[in-house]
Order: sequence, then structure tokens, then C-alpha cells
Amino acid sequence: MSFSNHIALPLRTSWKVEGELRETLYWPCRSKQVREVVFILPGNPGLADFYIDFCAELHDEFAECMDIICVSHLGHTRFPDNRGLVYRNRKTYNLESQVANIIAVFDEIDKEYARLEERPKMILCAHSMGCYFAQKITECRTNRIQRVFSLFPAIGCLGQTRHAHKLRIMFKPGVRHVLAGMVDMVRWLLPLSAIHAITNQSKSLNTDNSHLVVDKMLHAHCVSSVLRMASDAMRKVTSVNKDFYRQFGHKFVMFYGRDDNWVPIEYYNKMRQINTKGRVILLENGLPHAFVTQYSQTMALVITDMLKDELHRELD
Repeated sequence: MSFSNHIALPLRTSWKVEGELRETLYWPCRSKQVREVVFILPGNPGLADFYIDFCAELHDEFAECMDIICVSHLGHTRFPDNRGLVYRNRKTYNLESQVANIIAVFDEIDKEYARLEERPKMILCAHSMGCYFAQKITECRTNRIQRVFSLFPAIGCLGQTRHAHKLRIMFKPGVRHVLAGMVDMVRWLLPLSAIHAITNQSKSLNTDNSHLVVDKMLHAHCVSSVLRMASDAMRKVTSVNKDFYRQFGHKFVMFYGRDDNWVPIEYYNKMRQINTKGRVILLENGLPHAFVTQYSQTMALVITDMLKDELHRELD
């Protein structure tokens, strides 16, 4: 038995891509032959830790043949660097900067696996706004992407949804700066134990996730970055790239919910007409848009079945 058998997954690291430090979680393949690499692209608020349970379920099923990599969005979280010091990125990024860097991250990952004797399949698994990033990666790296799993894809008309109309005021520049400042004021006024007690009352987050929000994201610059991405998405992701999905839709497996306030069922009906080459699926099991808060295992079971199909095709 080697020492590595005692190390709990995921492995945590940070690495620089085009000058930007990325928080990264990694579930390595147990064997020397990696057949598939799954790159997880979170939705907003973009915290990789939210996807630990989801990724762990996938890795338990495919640990002998698959690497799983998940990165947080730039500026959305505090995290320890490789020296153990807390990295505080005080910059905010527009949507174009986030997209450009995530493409660079994919390129670095792909370059590393290209060194292997037998190059593994590259699979993207994206959630919500992460599906827009997955689309952008696939648009410019089409030949390197084997499959894209899009979970509740926020890829068009975001500003027209029910949630967007309710929360629109929060995304305005002046308002989001005030909200970010209030977050730091709360941290200054209240002890951390009190803040944890308040967030533990949340019905949408379990205890672990509510603690993650407080410890890693409830900081002025992080909140500002999260709201900036939401604002940009409302203004800039205004329509579906129909030509792209008509040409390359065969690479996509897209999952929609029946009662989703961010990606309503009308978007599912429209995508079925646009992407006639891929698989556009309406989930009937009641999974919510924010499945990572409490339903990671259920969503992982759905994706596991799809990944098994991928492996069987490869073996055939």
C-alpha cells in the first residue's frame, strides 16, 4: 500500500494560466491509461467546491479510466495558493476575459494529455453559465472535443427569464458595488460564528455549502465578481448561436428542467428545433437548476449512464 492511498480526493492545487491563478480540483485516474478526461465548467457563482459531490460520484464509477478536472471562475473565490497562503484576487473580470482564460485553461490541459502515448477523449461537462463557456471552447476547439454535457444550459436570452426580471436591480453597477461593500461591513460587524448561523438557515444550501459561501465567497471583491458576471450575461448572452448548434449539435447532450426559472421549458422546446443532431433531454425527475446544492448524486447518476455509453462506443 502506497501513501497515495491515504490521500483524500480531490487533490487541490492552483496554477497560472496566462498570468491568472486558477483554483483547481483534480480527481486522477487510478490506472496509468487515461481514456477520458472530463473538464467540469461550473455555473455562476463559479465555485468548484460546489461540484465535489457530483465529481466524486462520477469518479467512483470511472476511477480506472477517467481524470476529472474542475476549476473555479476567476475572482469568484478566495483559496489557498500552493504555499498555503490565502489568495485574494481583487480584480473583476468581464465575460470576454473569463471566456478567453477558460479557453486557455482547456488548451493547457489538452496540451498535457497530448504528451501521452494514447491521447484520451476530451469531454466537457458544464452547468448553467458554464455551458456558455463550453460552447465557446467548442466553437474554437471543435476537433478536440468528443462530447459536451450541458446541464441546464444558460446559453441565450438570460435577461428575459423570470429570475432575471426579479433580480435585475442587483446587477446594476452602482447597486452591486453597494451590495459588495455591505458584505464586508457584515463581516466586520458580526462574528464569523453568527454569520455561519444565519447562512445555515438557508433552505437552498446544505450546511457544508453554506459554510463554503461564507468562508470562500462572502467577500466584497468575490461578490462584485459574481454580480459582474451575472450582469454581463444578462446583457451579452441574448440569443442562441443557431448556426453553431445546427452544425455541431451532434457533440452535445443537453439537459433541461421542467420548472427552471433561469432556463424555462420554452428554451428546451426551441433547442429541440435548433439542435436536431444532438440529444436534447427534458429531465422528469424534478432536478432543480441549482442541483449541486442538494442533488449532486441524482444528477451524477444521469451523467454516469451517458458516460457509459461513450465508453461502450469506444470499445465497440
